[in-house]
Amino acid sequence: MIKRSFKGGVHPLSRTHEGKQLTRNKAAEVFEPEFVTIPMNLHLGAPSEPCVKKGDIVKERQVIANPVGFLGLPIHASVSGEVVSVAEKQQLGPKKVMCITIKNDKLHTLEEPMEPIGTCETADPKRIVQRIKEAGICGMGGAAFPLHVKLTIQDEKYADTIILNGAECETHLTSDFRTMLERSDDIVAGLRAIMRAMNCENGVIAIEDNKPEAIEAMKKAAEGKPGVRVVELKTKYPQGSEKQLITVTTGREVPRGKLPIDCHVIVTNVATAAAVKSAVEDNRPLIRRVTTVTGKVKTPMNLLVPIGTSVHDMIEYCGGYDGEVAKLVAGGMMTGPAAPTDDFNITKAMGGVVALDAKEAEACEEGPCIRCGRCVSVCPIGLNPSRIKQYCDANNMEGAKNNNVMDCIVCGCCSFTCPAHRYLTASFKNMKDRITLASRLGGKK
Repeated sequence: MIKRSFKGGVHPLSRTHEGKQLTRNKAAEVFEPEFVTIPMNLHLGAPSEPCVKKGDIVKERQVIANPVGFLGLPIHASVSGEVVSVAEKQQLGPKKVMCITIKNDKLHTLEEPMEPIGTCETADPKRIVQRIKEAGICGMGGAAFPLHVKLTIQDEKYADTIILNGAECETHLTSDFRTMLERSDDIVAGLRAIMRAMNCENGVIAIEDNKPEAIEAMKKAAEGKPGVRVVELKTKYPQGSEKQLITVTTGREVPRGKLPIDCHVIVTNVATAAAVKSAVEDNRPLIRRVTTVTGKVKTPMNLLVPIGTSVHDMIEYCGGYDGEVAKLVAGGMMTGPAAPTDDFNITKAMGGVVALDAKEAEACEEGPCIRCGRCVSVCPIGLNPSRIKQYCDANNMEGAKNNNVMDCIVCGCCSFTCPAHRYLTASFKNMKDRITLASRLGGKK
């Protein structure tokens, strides 16, 4: 079989040293925290509005915050117990976020389930998208885009292919890998539900070839399921990026400035599909996820935790830090943001936490560009990072825009491969944020 890939990209580390070996054989273990602190910005779009107050007793799966705006989603209690706080709390972003903290009584007192709508093969397709919204399902692979909005398309557009991203190309993370092993049937069922909701005959589960066990498990689960197939991809970063995934699995390219639906494709994550199955067949909202805790911790693990679980508590459950830790990354090493402390909470899209020692976290001094062209050769979008960096350093927004900085997917390939340790990706992220802000302010810098 020809293993599919794309032009550009990098191999951050070899298969045996990419960090995944620490947890790839660790089945997801249930962890029940004493408290959960659930941020109201769990998804892309306006934060949800709390509808409970301090002192309220809530049931697991109960709606505790209502959706706001077009991208809004309800938020459900991930544990049962007493609401001890409804207040702003610092998370990973620059500003504090409204959060609801619940003291877990560990009784798992359940809210009345959502109304049954059938199975993934029998439910009315028109009700599937509404159920996905009611269950608070957003993309669990990182972007946290509300799935019901992605599945609500304009009349003149259509999807003929649904792609499930099982690449998990980031280093260290194995949460999706374990989900594919442990919930393979649920993933396929969820994919079938999405296919039926979109009247779509083709379902593709795309997995990198460094996960042979997952490929085998998903192929077995897909047997006899109409339109579902598994595509084996060459291991390369960022193979799991949406546009690259579409190109390697369908041969299509998303036009510049357009969305996947413009080439008749919808992409979502394997864990998201499993959540769809739970919502449709089991009438369960999205309140738990598998998260990898790895790196410099005494016992690296995959943990199945309630949304809102403290990262500090998870690390303590893993035996604490293994030596002195200099950096904590929320997500994979290539794109995950660095956290100032471990005092933040798991969201629906947070697939892992990686602890690094001083040697691993050591920052390199930025040197002058040597015009080697490596950044150009690895850019999966086909940009010229070296040239864009010149405009960013000169604070020239128009020059950066004209050289397509807004097309940058901030994957980090250019920074990773640069022998001069240029701060390429960080510069592009800052410039993109500035351009976006200027646009919102009517063109003012």
